[in-house]
Amino acid sequence: MRRLLPTARSFLIHSGQAAALAGVAVLAMAAAPLSAPDPVAPSETFAIPEAPPVTAVAEAAGPITRLITFDRPVKDYAINSPFGPRRMPGQAMRNHEGVDIAAPQGTGVFVAAEGSVVRTGYDAAGYGRFVEVRHPNGMSTLYGHLSRLDVASGDRVGSGQRIGLVGSTGRSTGPHLHFEVRRGDRQVNPVKVLGHEFQVVVQTADA
Repeated sequence: MRRLLPTARSFLIHSGQAAALAGVAVLAMAAAPLSAPDPVAPSETFAIPEAPPVTAVAEAAGPITRLITFDRPVKDYAINSPFGPRRMPGQAMRNHEGVDIAAPQGTGVFVAAEGSVVRTGYDAAGYGRFVEVRHPNGMSTLYGHLSRLDVASGDRVGSGQRIGLVGSTGRSTGPHLHFEVRRGDRQVNPVKVLGHEFQVVVQTADA
């Protein structure tokens, strides 16, 4: 058997010792417990950023509204002379600013919609005995050639309330109601209003 020189034996011993020491160090590190985080002292506080305050902004509510409907002023009788240009016997062409509803003398005439009576009177050369009513939607209606008036200026009238009777007063060829609708100074075709709903603002105590 071949014998190692003394220097070689010393090197092997030292190498083996180093390897053994390294293994022991690794095992010691593996066996050592993980270090726990430092506990928080009871007196310590944390500054948590506060959220900015929320301010509720209430939007102003819109006006309270309701609907009104314009109904025919003479029940069960049709329009026999429409709105617009027309020629009467022996007369030149002229604009008819309302509609005519032929009905027997004394037939009830009812306000088309609620409102206030702004005018009553007698026009011998035109409307004869008439009533004018202003409504909450800004329109006004006029009822002409009446034989009798059942209301006076300043009266409040409810929807469907009787305001007079059919007649043939003023410039008229027979018993009928002459019915006009106006918005300001402009004439409106009544056919475009009757049977239709209009939104109006409710008047409150603070208004």
